[in-house]
Amino acid sequence: MKQHAVYLVALVFGVAFAIAGGVIILGQTTSVDVGPGWGIAIVAIAVGTLTLLGTVARSGRDTDAAPASVASSEPADDVADG
Repeated sequence: MKQHAVYLVALVFGVAFAIAGGVIILGQTTSVDVGPGWGIAIVAIAVGTLTLLGTVARSGRDTDAAPASVASSEPADDVADG
């Protein structure tokens, strides 16, 4: 099977919705009172953490050196000659 690139936006939003669902289930099944403010905060922290980790992981893989510029065959203008 051919490996494909990770679509980071879909991953972050998928995990955000899963965490939001987990917070709702936690509030419904236990006596823990998770208000909307706490739920939004938990999801925002999780999304921020995943985005940061994805960015760091992606920047670690992109260590290819930038291509060197090709020297021009034309001589450089010398402004001192006047």
